[in-house]
Amino acid sequence: MDWKHFQNELQTLAEKVTEKPDIIMGIARGGLIPARLLSTYLKVKKMHCLSVVKVGNTREVVTEITEELTGKKILLVEDVLETGRSLTVAKEYLENKGAAVITACLYTMPISEIIPDYYLKEIDSIEKFPWE
Repeated sequence: MDWKHFQNELQTLAEKVTEKPDIIMGIARGGLIPARLLSTYLKVKKMHCLSVVKVGNTREVVTEITEELTGKKILLVEDVLETGRSLTVAKEYLENKGAAVITACLYTMPISEIIPDYYLKEIDSIEKFPWE
């Protein structure tokens, strides 16, 4: 995938988002660049990065968001959902802080355990993104 194709795909994803978030959060690493561009397309200036690490078969949020999130609408962004466990754990973390979380990614895979609120399509194999 080249940059032009990526930007076209992300613009299509942005057009699907019907709820304007207060904050966009990208899950490091794959969700950072899509989150940044979505912030431009959706005209949302406030952004954060959330790091999730794999610990055995589980995932754990290792970033502490200290901002008050109660009542905030957050768009949580990933690039591709393989199992989707990182997205699930990050979503739960933010909801426990009082946020209303909507989720987005470009692609899901058949093994995804969560369906995001917004995505483009299901794919069978991971494509290399231009930043990889």
